[in-house]
Amino acid sequence: MRFWPFRGHAPAEPPRVEDVLVSEELLRKNLEDVLVVRERQIRGGIIAFRGDLLRSPSQAVDVLRERFRAFGYTPFIRADGDGVVVQAWPLAEVVVRPRVAVNVVLFLLTCASTLIAGTWYSGSPTFDAFRAVPGPASLLSGVPFSCTLLAILVVHEFGHYFTARHYKASVSLPYFIPLPIGFGTLGAIIRMRSPARDRNSLFDIAAAGPLAGLAVAVPAMLLGLAWSLVAPVPRGGYAVFGDSLLTRFLTELRFGPMPEGSMLF
Repeated sequence: MRFWPFRGHAPAEPPRVEDVLVSEELLRKNLEDVLVVRERQIRGGIIAFRGDLLRSPSQAVDVLRERFRAFGYTPFIRADGDGVVVQAWPLAEVVVRPRVAVNVVLFLLTCASTLIAGTWYSGSPTFDAFRAVPGPASLLSGVPFSCTLLAILVVHEFGHYFTARHYKASVSLPYFIPLPIGFGTLGAIIRMRSPARDRNSLFDIAAAGPLAGLAVAVPAMLLGLAWSLVAPVPRGGYAVFGDSLLTRFLTELRFGPMPEGSMLF
Protein backbone atom coordinates (compact mmCIF):
# COMPACT_ATOMS: atom_id res chain seq x y z
CA MET A 1 0.00 0.00 0.00
CA ARG A 2 1.31 3.42 -0.89
CA PHE A 3 0.93 6.45 1.33
CA TRP A 4 0.22 10.04 0.35
CA PRO A 5 1.32 12.30 -1.22
CA PHE A 6 1.57 11.29 -4.88
CA ARG A 7 4.72 11.96 -6.82
CA GLY A 8 4.41 14.82 -9.25
CA HIS A 9 2.22 17.01 -7.03
CA ALA A 10 3.68 20.46 -6.55
CA PRO A 11 4.25 21.37 -2.89
CA ALA A 12 1.65 23.69 -1.44
CA GLU A 13 2.65 27.27 -0.73
CA PRO A 14 3.36 27.93 2.98
CA PRO A 15 0.39 29.54 4.74
CA ARG A 16 0.57 33.18 5.73
CA VAL A 17 1.33 33.96 9.37
CA GLU A 18 -1.94 35.86 9.73
CA ASP A 19 -3.93 32.87 8.48
CA VAL A 20 -2.14 30.50 10.85
CA LEU A 21 -2.83 32.75 13.85
CA VAL A 22 -6.52 32.92 12.97
CA SER A 23 -6.62 29.13 12.52
CA GLU A 24 -4.86 28.64 15.86
CA GLU A 25 -7.54 30.62 17.66
CA LEU A 26 -10.36 28.74 15.91
CA LEU A 27 -8.78 25.34 16.57
CA ARG A 28 -8.14 26.16 20.23
CA LYS A 29 -11.83 26.99 20.73
CA ASN A 30 -12.76 23.62 19.19
CA LEU A 31 -10.41 21.88 21.63
CA GLU A 32 -12.02 23.16 24.82
CA ASP A 33 -14.11 20.04 25.49
CA VAL A 34 -11.36 17.68 24.31
CA LEU A 35 -8.08 19.03 25.70
CA VAL A 36 -7.02 21.19 28.63
CA VAL A 37 -4.46 23.33 26.79
CA ARG A 38 -1.35 24.21 28.80
CA GLU A 39 0.68 25.70 25.96
CA ARG A 40 0.69 26.00 22.21
CA GLN A 41 3.34 26.29 19.49
CA ILE A 42 3.32 27.24 15.82
CA ARG A 43 6.09 26.05 13.53
CA GLY A 44 6.10 25.95 9.73
CA GLY A 45 2.32 26.06 9.43
CA ILE A 46 1.89 23.23 11.98
CA ILE A 47 -0.03 24.17 15.12
CA ALA A 48 0.66 22.13 18.28
CA PHE A 49 -1.33 22.17 21.52
CA ARG A 50 0.16 20.54 24.62
CA GLY A 51 -2.07 19.56 27.53
CA ASP A 52 -4.28 16.85 29.06
CA LEU A 53 -7.02 14.95 27.25
CA LEU A 54 -10.57 15.02 28.58
CA ARG A 55 -11.51 11.98 26.45
CA SER A 56 -9.89 8.77 25.32
CA PRO A 57 -7.38 9.22 22.46
CA SER A 58 -9.61 7.34 19.98
CA GLN A 59 -12.66 9.47 20.86
CA ALA A 60 -10.56 12.63 20.67
CA VAL A 61 -9.29 11.75 17.19
CA ASP A 62 -12.83 11.03 15.95
CA VAL A 63 -14.13 14.37 17.24
CA LEU A 64 -11.16 16.48 16.16
CA ARG A 65 -10.93 14.91 12.72
CA GLU A 66 -14.30 16.36 11.70
CA ARG A 67 -13.79 19.69 13.46
CA PHE A 68 -10.28 20.31 12.12
CA ARG A 69 -11.29 19.33 8.59
CA ALA A 70 -13.64 22.32 8.46
CA PHE A 71 -10.60 24.59 8.90
CA GLY A 72 -8.34 22.67 6.50
CA TYR A 73 -6.33 20.68 9.06
CA THR A 74 -5.74 17.05 10.05
CA PRO A 75 -5.23 16.20 13.77
CA PHE A 76 -2.46 13.97 15.12
CA ILE A 77 -2.17 13.01 18.78
CA ARG A 78 0.98 11.71 20.47
CA ALA A 79 2.05 11.14 24.06
CA ASP A 80 4.38 13.75 25.56
CA GLY A 81 5.60 13.15 29.10
CA ASP A 82 2.64 13.25 31.46
CA GLY A 83 0.34 14.75 28.82
CA VAL A 84 -0.29 14.72 25.09
CA VAL A 85 0.40 16.91 22.08
CA VAL A 86 -2.35 17.55 19.55
CA GLN A 87 -0.82 18.63 16.26
CA ALA A 88 -2.85 20.28 13.51
CA TRP A 89 -1.27 19.70 10.09
CA PRO A 90 -2.51 21.27 6.86
CA LEU A 91 -5.12 18.87 5.48
CA ALA A 92 -3.19 15.71 4.56
CA GLU A 93 -5.57 14.29 2.00
CA VAL A 94 -5.26 14.03 -1.76
CA VAL A 95 -8.55 14.44 -3.62
CA VAL A 96 -8.38 12.91 -7.08
CA ARG A 97 -10.92 11.86 -9.66
CA PRO A 98 -11.03 8.04 -9.67
CA ARG A 99 -10.06 6.37 -12.94
CA VAL A 100 -11.85 3.05 -12.57
CA ALA A 101 -11.09 2.14 -16.19
CA VAL A 102 -7.39 1.81 -15.33
CA ASN A 103 -8.17 -0.60 -12.48
CA VAL A 104 -10.48 -2.67 -14.71
CA VAL A 105 -7.97 -2.90 -17.59
CA LEU A 106 -5.14 -3.94 -15.25
CA PHE A 107 -7.37 -6.58 -13.65
CA LEU A 108 -8.36 -8.03 -17.05
CA LEU A 109 -4.69 -8.13 -18.10
CA THR A 110 -3.87 -9.90 -14.84
CA CYS A 111 -6.64 -12.43 -15.53
CA ALA A 112 -5.06 -13.13 -18.93
CA SER A 113 -1.49 -13.36 -17.60
CA THR A 114 -2.42 -15.72 -14.75
CA LEU A 115 -4.42 -17.83 -17.20
CA ILE A 116 -1.32 -18.17 -19.40
CA ALA A 117 0.84 -18.96 -16.38
CA GLY A 118 -1.73 -21.50 -15.24
CA THR A 119 -1.26 -23.57 -18.39
CA TRP A 120 2.30 -24.28 -17.20
CA TYR A 121 1.18 -25.33 -13.72
CA SER A 122 -2.03 -27.17 -14.63
CA GLY A 123 -2.53 -30.44 -12.84
CA SER A 124 -6.27 -31.10 -12.87
CA PRO A 125 -7.31 -34.10 -14.99
CA THR A 126 -10.56 -32.29 -15.78
CA PHE A 127 -8.79 -29.30 -17.31
CA ASP A 128 -5.54 -30.91 -18.54
CA ALA A 129 -7.41 -32.27 -21.56
CA PHE A 130 -7.64 -28.70 -22.86
CA ARG A 131 -3.84 -28.51 -23.21
CA ALA A 132 -4.05 -30.70 -26.31
CA VAL A 133 -6.74 -28.51 -27.87
CA PRO A 134 -5.31 -26.13 -30.50
CA GLY A 135 -5.94 -22.40 -30.29
CA PRO A 136 -7.08 -20.18 -27.41
CA ALA A 137 -9.20 -22.99 -25.94
CA SER A 138 -5.96 -24.55 -24.65
CA LEU A 139 -5.78 -21.73 -22.08
CA LEU A 140 -8.72 -23.30 -20.24
CA SER A 141 -6.23 -25.71 -18.66
CA GLY A 142 -5.00 -22.73 -16.62
CA VAL A 143 -8.42 -21.92 -15.16
CA PRO A 144 -7.93 -23.66 -11.76
CA PHE A 145 -4.59 -21.92 -11.15
CA SER A 146 -5.81 -18.52 -12.34
CA CYS A 147 -9.10 -18.56 -10.43
CA THR A 148 -7.48 -19.72 -7.20
CA LEU A 149 -4.66 -17.18 -7.31
CA LEU A 150 -6.96 -14.31 -8.27
CA ALA A 151 -9.51 -15.21 -5.59
CA ILE A 152 -6.82 -15.03 -2.90
CA LEU A 153 -5.37 -11.81 -4.33
CA VAL A 154 -8.72 -10.04 -4.82
CA VAL A 155 -9.96 -10.90 -1.32
CA HIS A 156 -6.59 -9.84 0.14
CA GLU A 157 -6.68 -6.42 -1.54
CA PHE A 158 -10.32 -5.72 -0.77
CA GLY A 159 -9.64 -6.69 2.84
CA HIS A 160 -7.31 -3.67 2.93
CA TYR A 161 -9.76 -1.53 0.94
CA PHE A 162 -12.93 -2.09 2.96
CA THR A 163 -11.12 -1.84 6.30
CA ALA A 164 -9.62 1.49 5.22
CA ARG A 165 -13.07 2.69 4.17
CA HIS A 166 -14.44 1.54 7.53
CA TYR A 167 -11.96 3.88 9.23
CA LYS A 168 -12.87 6.65 6.75
CA ALA A 169 -9.44 6.70 5.14
CA SER A 170 -9.28 7.80 1.51
CA VAL A 171 -7.95 4.91 -0.58
CA SER A 172 -7.89 3.90 -4.22
CA LEU A 173 -9.25 0.71 -5.72
CA PRO A 174 -6.61 -2.04 -6.14
CA TYR A 175 -4.18 -1.75 -9.05
CA PHE A 176 -3.39 -5.32 -10.15
CA ILE A 177 0.00 -5.93 -11.75
CA PRO A 178 0.08 -8.43 -14.65
CA LEU A 179 3.26 -10.36 -15.42
CA PRO A 180 3.58 -12.65 -18.48
CA ILE A 181 6.08 -14.97 -16.73
CA GLY A 182 6.31 -16.78 -13.40
CA PHE A 183 3.03 -16.78 -11.50
CA GLY A 184 1.41 -14.35 -13.93
CA THR A 185 1.24 -11.41 -11.52
CA LEU A 186 3.29 -9.29 -9.16
CA GLY A 187 0.29 -8.83 -6.88
CA ALA A 188 -1.46 -5.50 -6.47
CA ILE A 189 -1.16 -2.16 -4.71
CA ILE A 190 -3.61 0.22 -3.08
CA ARG A 191 -2.85 3.91 -2.67
CA MET A 192 -3.74 5.55 0.62
CA ARG A 193 -4.58 9.18 -0.10
CA SER A 194 -4.95 10.19 3.53
CA PRO A 195 -3.17 9.17 6.73
CA ALA A 196 -4.62 6.53 9.03
CA ARG A 197 -6.61 7.84 11.97
CA ASP A 198 -4.25 6.29 14.52
CA ARG A 199 -1.83 3.40 14.96
CA ASN A 200 -4.60 0.96 15.85
CA SER A 201 -6.52 1.68 12.65
CA LEU A 202 -3.30 1.50 10.63
CA PHE A 203 -2.60 -1.93 12.14
CA ASP A 204 -6.13 -3.10 11.33
CA ILE A 205 -5.86 -1.88 7.74
CA ALA A 206 -2.51 -3.63 7.30
CA ALA A 207 -3.61 -6.91 8.92
CA ALA A 208 -7.00 -7.15 7.21
CA GLY A 209 -5.51 -8.07 3.82
CA PRO A 210 -3.43 -11.10 4.88
CA LEU A 211 -6.19 -12.39 7.16
CA ALA A 212 -8.83 -12.08 4.45
CA GLY A 213 -6.55 -13.76 1.91
CA LEU A 214 -5.80 -16.56 4.37
CA ALA A 215 -9.53 -17.22 4.75
CA VAL A 216 -9.58 -18.10 1.04
CA ALA A 217 -6.13 -19.69 0.77
CA VAL A 218 -6.71 -22.40 3.39
CA PRO A 219 -9.96 -23.76 1.84
CA ALA A 220 -8.29 -23.57 -1.59
CA MET A 221 -5.36 -25.57 -0.21
CA LEU A 222 -7.71 -28.19 1.23
CA LEU A 223 -9.54 -28.45 -2.10
CA GLY A 224 -6.22 -28.86 -3.90
CA LEU A 225 -5.18 -31.62 -1.52
CA ALA A 226 -8.50 -33.37 -2.12
CA TRP A 227 -7.64 -33.47 -5.83
CA SER A 228 -4.03 -34.57 -5.26
CA LEU A 229 -2.47 -38.00 -4.98
CA VAL A 230 0.73 -39.55 -3.64
CA ALA A 231 2.98 -41.13 -6.28
CA PRO A 232 6.63 -42.22 -6.62
CA VAL A 233 9.15 -39.50 -7.42
CA PRO A 234 9.72 -39.50 -11.23
CA ARG A 235 13.17 -40.34 -12.55
CA GLY A 236 13.26 -37.38 -14.90
CA GLY A 237 13.32 -33.73 -13.92
CA TYR A 238 10.55 -32.27 -11.83
CA ALA A 239 9.73 -29.05 -10.01
CA VAL A 240 9.05 -28.89 -6.28
CA PHE A 241 6.57 -26.25 -5.15
CA GLY A 242 8.15 -25.88 -1.73
CA ASP A 243 7.03 -26.53 1.81
CA SER A 244 5.79 -24.59 4.82
CA LEU A 245 4.57 -25.54 8.27
CA LEU A 246 0.94 -25.03 7.23
CA THR A 247 1.39 -26.96 3.98
CA ARG A 248 3.11 -29.85 5.74
CA PHE A 249 0.48 -29.93 8.50
CA LEU A 250 -2.45 -30.01 6.05
CA THR A 251 -0.71 -32.58 3.84
CA GLU A 252 -0.05 -34.96 6.72
CA LEU A 253 -3.57 -34.38 7.98
CA ARG A 254 -4.90 -35.50 4.59
CA PHE A 255 -2.43 -38.27 3.64
CA GLY A 256 -0.50 -39.08 6.80
CA PRO A 257 3.33 -39.34 6.79
CA MET A 258 4.69 -39.28 3.24
CA PRO A 259 6.32 -42.63 2.24
CA GLU A 260 10.01 -42.45 1.36
CA GLY A 261 10.59 -41.94 -2.36
CA SER A 262 7.12 -40.49 -2.87
CA MET A 263 5.76 -37.02 -3.33
CA LEU A 264 2.45 -35.24 -3.76
CA PHE A 265 1.07 -34.63 -7.26
